[in-house]
Amino acid sequence: MAKSPFSKRDEQRELTRRALIKWSVAAGAALGVSRAKIFDILEKSAGKDLAFAASENPTTRSVHVVAGNGGLAWFQLFWPQNDIAAAANPSFAWHKPGQSMLVPGTDKPLTVGPDTAWKTLPAQRQVTAFLCGSNETHVNNPVSTTGLNGNNIFSVASALQSSSPSVIPIITIGDADVGTAPGSARPANVGDGSGIVGLFNSAASRAGGLLSKPVDAQLYKAHYDAFTQLNRAANRSTTKSAYSTASGAASFLGTNLSAKLQIVQTDLDRYGINGNTPTNVDNIAKAFIVAVKAFKMGLTNSVVLPAMRDDPHDAFDAGKVNTVPAQLKAVFDGFMNDLANTTDDVTMKSLADDTVITIHGDTTKDPLNRGGWPDGTPGNTNIVYVYGAGHLKTGWFGSIDRNSNVKGFDAQGNPATYNGNNTAKFAMASIAYAIAKRDERAISNFANGITVSGNFGRPKDI
Repeated sequence: MAKSPFSKRDEQRELTRRALIKWSVAAGAALGVSRAKIFDILEKSAGKDLAFAASENPTTRSVHVVAGNGGLAWFQLFWPQNDIAAAANPSFAWHKPGQSMLVPGTDKPLTVGPDTAWKTLPAQRQVTAFLCGSNETHVNNPVSTTGLNGNNIFSVASALQSSSPSVIPIITIGDADVGTAPGSARPANVGDGSGIVGLFNSAASRAGGLLSKPVDAQLYKAHYDAFTQLNRAANRSTTKSAYSTASGAASFLGTNLSAKLQIVQTDLDRYGINGNTPTNVDNIAKAFIVAVKAFKMGLTNSVVLPAMRDDPHDAFDAGKVNTVPAQLKAVFDGFMNDLANTTDDVTMKSLADDTVITIHGDTTKDPLNRGGWPDGTPGNTNIVYVYGAGHLKTGWFGSIDRNSNVKGFDAQGNPATYNGNNTAKFAMASIAYAIAKRDERAISNFANGITVSGNFGRPKDI
């Protein structure tokens, strides 16, 4: 049926409105104006409805942990295969035999143990575990568990998040590779988590910069304000907002945002970091700490970081399973607690409601053999773990049992013969769906006909 002129008019109005919001936020980010100030300006110039729409993030932020070179195996100790943990066999690669329990209320069965992170979250906020892709032993940047119809899921996330502009849309750490996807942003790369801080240093406010002294920064701002007061145009309604924006930018030039992102001792304490913490665990914690602070201020939408990379063949034999899982748990619990207790400066919502977390890697190692913890996996399987912020069904899709039998899942999420390529597509589409806040239409160009809603994801609220 043909659309009425009124429908066309309303659609065009909404497109124009979205374009204005997107341009305003992007321009403000480029100028260094806080998002809260931008929405203030929008309210004065275009009304409360538009300002309210602008303050809502249409997508979540995201953190992508890439545990290469055997590092993913550690996370198998967070969330073991259900039947393998239930077997309580001391020769299996589950370090707490007889101490596992099923989480009540998840959509699919999910097993946790004493060292499992996030296990106190409500059932609808528990992890979604996808048996998918293939074993890629000794690879740092896996491709079988990050690809979605020729696109990398980290870049897909960036493309979806472009509707929520930020100063630096996506940040990568070390050699983390985000691949490509249409509409994605070019990542800014830093050497480690602490390096993210330097990305948000105002050049003018750095040591030796024109405005490095607080008194100079304040004087510059005062001079600019005096200029706008003297300029007659500042009294015209058509230019007041522009002067407000520029005034905010003048203030930003003298502000060193990196000071607000710095890692302090109280941060490390919350994450359980001390002199006994291994460097690879410490690195994850520091990336998480800065990510939360940057998300709070709307400085970035996505962080992709390498993790562990220690190829832990000796995890059981050398007794590392008695310390490392608990240390990782402290870091991941600290991260979730920070997200839950940090309010977005603009939306005034908890970051835990607005952040998706994914964990990928090269191999989980053999869950049925702890001796030397072999790299091989039953059925050449791999795993992706996802914190879907309440947007995905929780628990295991796919399984490996105590007899090494492997089950995959089909497009409806039901048990099926294992096909790593297909299950990976379903998993990546589900991640995109969570980041798009259940907007199936938004992910359609990447999902290529995969239906997530009702199968792997919770239906969108009407």
